[in-house]
Amino acid sequence: MFNGRVSTSVSSRHRRTRRHGTGGWVPNQHGAWAMVTIPWFLGTWQRFRDGEGAAYALVLGLFWLVGYVAFHATSQWLKSRRQDRYRRPMVTYAAAAAALGALTWWLAGPSLIGWAVPFAPLLAVALVLAARRQERALVGGLSTVAAASLVVLVARFASPLEVIDGWGTPTVDRALGLALVCLGYFGGTVFFVKSMIRERGNPGFLALSVGWHLAATAATAATILATASAGASPWWAIFFGLTTVRSLALPLIGPMRPGGPSFTPKQLGLAEAVFSVALVGLALATA
Repeated sequence: MFNGRVSTSVSSRHRRTRRHGTGGWVPNQHGAWAMVTIPWFLGTWQRFRDGEGAAYALVLGLFWLVGYVAFHATSQWLKSRRQDRYRRPMVTYAAAAAALGALTWWLAGPSLIGWAVPFAPLLAVALVLAARRQERALVGGLSTVAAASLVVLVARFASPLEVIDGWGTPTVDRALGLALVCLGYFGGTVFFVKSMIRERGNPGFLALSVGWHLAATAATAATILATASAGASPWWAIFFGLTTVRSLALPLIGPMRPGGPSFTPKQLGLAEAVFSVALVGLALATA
């Protein structure tokens, strides 16, 4: 009987572990990793390209990565009504992020704190939604995308004052362009994935998703035309045009068609990985 009780207890814990994921230690939103890493990479790459120091950007990358998992653990803790199993990863990651944040601040200088002005409200929105168990809400996804896109600028410029002082210069324009590209693309993935899974079969949401992609494509094309003399690449308009086709074609093939095939999150993630690689390759090729 004792062995039976132990076996039952172990089995129950195993079922709970599978049901609750990794207990807050490892984020289970695999598509988020591209959103976390690509903006930092693009900003860091531009910083190196412009001949700036390496230490700040590299430590910032560690801080940003650990900060993301701390944010995820905190969201899980709030969503679970502060259950103890999420407290340890939250505290552990928060402490590590605080240490890396202090080191980043020391390398960048006091003006780094200025970046908290745009970041704080964006992260606050996401955490409030997690506390209300509405972390999947559209506004929450877009706020985290906006925060991630800002990292392009943070990686390139240790102080927001550098952006203000250099406004209109090629260096700032390039960084802003990359940040907007990330916002347009990753914001589009929020709409697209929801149209395929949580909002599948919803024509109103599909129209909203296609509208975002069309707006991103039109804005990109207009920018290219306005800055043609500066050598802006038309490939960016083609890239966003392809994401627009994807945003309409796949829902029409799948969830919007009776008896159409269903796409798993893994399949959608692989498709988005291709676009993410294309985004990075295009950024490197057209700088």
